[in-house]
Amino acid sequence: MYRLRPPIATTQDGILITVHVVPDASKTGILVERDGGITMHVNAPPLKGKANREIVRWLSKKLGTSSSRIRIVAGLTSNLKAIAITGMNENGFLEAMGQKQTGLS
Repeated sequence: MYRLRPPIATTQDGILITVHVVPDASKTGILVERDGGITMHVNAPPLKGKANREIVRWLSKKLGTSSSRIRIVAGLTSNLKAIAITGMNENGFLEAMGQKQTGLS
């Protein structure tokens, strides 16, 4: 699959992840694909921001950080989202997701 940008990019104050979101899933979870893509299944409908709120809630819990450090910066109404995470690096993100460093950035 062709990707417009790396799934994890380093920014001045953290990382920016590009995520393909699948709403209305049976449970919320994230998968770092073999090709480096990131897919997130969300146990919430894509209505009135419910899926977006679930993404932020789940990531903040999984990463052990405040939800104020996680912002959806692009794709609020799309299945392809760019999510900025302040105070996080690629290794920390991958470790929290149960993945080894893969050199994605």
